[in-house]
Amino acid sequence: MANLTVKVDAKSVRRKKIVFKSMLVLLILLLLLISLTYGVLYVINQKGNFTITLDPNAYEQEKLLVSPRRDFKYTTHKLVIESLEYMDNISESWIPNDVDSIDGPHNGNNYMAYTFYVKNNSEDTLAYSIAIDVLSVIKDVDDAIRVAVYLNGKKTVYAKRSPDTGDVEKGTTPFVRDDQVMNELRENFLPGDVDRFTIVVWLEGDDPECLNHILGGEMKMEMTLGENTKKYER
Repeated sequence: MANLTVKVDAKSVRRKKIVFKSMLVLLILLLLLISLTYGVLYVINQKGNFTITLDPNAYEQEKLLVSPRRDFKYTTHKLVIESLEYMDNISESWIPNDVDSIDGPHNGNNYMAYTFYVKNNSEDTLAYSIAIDVLSVIKDVDDAIRVAVYLNGKKTVYAKRSPDTGDVEKGTTPFVRDDQVMNELRENFLPGDVDRFTIVVWLEGDDPECLNHILGGEMKMEMTLGENTKKYER
């Protein structure tokens, strides 16, 4: 019966130790990367899917005031529309006709809604910009999203153009560009004037792009209100 002898020299042992250590370091780095990625996503998600922000300069100088209440007993520089855990597609006609008559946050069945007020707290007639920017999109869900902006009762519904034809979706105003919903200027804002805004966001089931491939998608937006340099003589 033959004897089987295995010889292990010092060089072979060293090589195995180096390989083992290298794999261990790689594994630790991967774990750190995963943890960091999760942490970044967690922080982003805590900021909400839709925020409304007043320009810091206007807020500090109190020229423009923003409040979820018409009496302005509470003012802030940032409002957050709380996101829904799950949003199914609906038709615009399912949203209540009086959706813009409730102050503050008032999400409904498969739509997000928030009503707030902007006041000219200065002694000058001002102009201020109104912009809604798309911060991030997952799984092309923006192709079927609708953003309704009510300004003093006047409603405008924004949607992306058809990705296939470039046509404007029926009954909507097209996004300014893929990463910006709207960008407008509110002019002749007199001292003491108050503007009432309601923002409503939903997934339009009648949109041709509202298909299974957008399931699990996310979209984050920010509305920014900023004092414009343009002023008016009294």
